[in-house]
Amino acid sequence: MLAQNNIVSGDIHPPRTTAKRLLRNVTLGLSLCAGLISFSSNAITLPDLQEKLSNHPIVRGDFEQIRKMEMFNAPLTSQGQFLLAEKQGLLWQQTTPFPVALVLTKDKLSQQFGDQDAQVVSASENPMVFYFSHVFLSLFKGDTSQLTEQFELALSQQPDNEEQWQLMLTPKAAPLNAVFKTITINGDTFINHLTLTEIRGDVTDITFSNQRTAPAELTVEEQRAFQF
Repeated sequence: MLAQNNIVSGDIHPPRTTAKRLLRNVTLGLSLCAGLISFSSNAITLPDLQEKLSNHPIVRGDFEQIRKMEMFNAPLTSQGQFLLAEKQGLLWQQTTPFPVALVLTKDKLSQQFGDQDAQVVSASENPMVFYFSHVFLSLFKGDTSQLTEQFELALSQQPDNEEQWQLMLTPKAAPLNAVFKTITINGDTFINHLTLTEIRGDVTDITFSNQRTAPAELTVEEQRAFQF
């Protein structure tokens, strides 16, 4: 993804005025979430991580997002479900506090607020949105060459539990370092937690649960979501 934008976090601003932040952060967050498999009891290395990322072509799960913004005293919370399919892309469905559906493919993005008509954006129309999304989708695909160009990567094991690991990404240059201070991922068998820390002080925490890889094929309804 994917701090988080106002739409997904339930901000009070109108949906259309916050669409860009929705796209940026959801794609950042969710693209970092799928395909991470458990590691052995040996020390974790970056090649280990790279090898494991693409083992599961489809991952489904639930999310809860808490966004802490400098301009508000109370955090903004949202929940929903996600689907990350290696060949098709990302399906992010917020259910509360209000419904938002976002679908990201290789070259197009669809977003729908409630029962309104979906808005479709192409990579040629908004290259910056797709720059952010493709950088982070490269992690899911196991291609870390772009990530090592854009980030300093620090991969570590939790001292009290060898199955738990942490990956911290620190942006090296613009435009990422103009937005994010750090991106931190924690997990074991799957990614369990993602923290996006912005330069301006906003922090988005996304907790993932009920991750699963079955069924191994998309349902008819899921296939239809990627056809636009």
